[in-house]
Amino acid sequence: SSAGGAHCFPDLRVGVFKEIVPMGIDPKIVSYKETGIHLSPQEFHREVEQYLSQASQGQSDTILLDCRNFYESKIGHFQGCLAPDIRKFSYFPSYVDENLELFKDKRVLMYCTGGIRCERGSAYLRSKAVCREVYQLKGGIHKYLEEFPDGFYRGKLFVFDDRYAICSNEDIISACRYCGTLWDQYKLCSSQHCRQLVLTCPSCRKKGLTACCPVCQEKELKVTSRASGQTLKEECECTRRRPRVPIEHVLQRMLDTGK
Repeated sequence: SSAGGAHCFPDLRVGVFKEIVPMGIDPKIVSYKETGIHLSPQEFHREVEQYLSQASQGQSDTILLDCRNFYESKIGHFQGCLAPDIRKFSYFPSYVDENLELFKDKRVLMYCTGGIRCERGSAYLRSKAVCREVYQLKGGIHKYLEEFPDGFYRGKLFVFDDRYAICSNEDIISACRYCGTLWDQYKLCSSQHCRQLVLTCPSCRKKGLTACCPVCQEKELKVTSRASGQTLKEECECTRRRPRVPIEHVLQRMLDTGK
């Protein structure tokens, strides 16, 4: 359970979909029945503990994989994880395809918010037949934090409602977009054409720095100075500069994070 209320959930929509969280692969092709091995929070905790111990000595044969989006892992993640710089879960299959050598002969420990994305993501990774073993955290970070609020997950947990994040520890691992001070409370970009989330501290917001990037900041000023109802084409410096499918060349970044 976590603090909230009706105001956090203003919309109710009911629909029928092939995928709860779209990965872009037909479930008939990659079935949720072919998932990785489910680990309880207790089992996952022990695995992460062992992984961090081995990684600090440069001996690990395991990858701790965060299969969420970059803005989720930015404000909270497991220590020593590999967090792909992807904007949508539908990019995850391409990320795996471009980085197969990274996963070759590795033990993979996967996790996500509540375990749903891991159901599809682990099945896709297993379908490539390159990993030695694939495991996933049953119930996701939510269940882990219920058992280990001060465990190996640090920072906040991103949620897809108007709360944006919930916390179980006091760590702040992200920074303000503009001044670099520690900050982890998301707001929507103030530019009407943009739906990006931005980390901007109260001090910077008072200065009017409320957009996700200079492009959006400039467009916001143009919109407010023009006639009501006039819109501009969506264009964001943040998205344009981020490669859709990042390629991981080495594991050193993961090992450095673990240390």
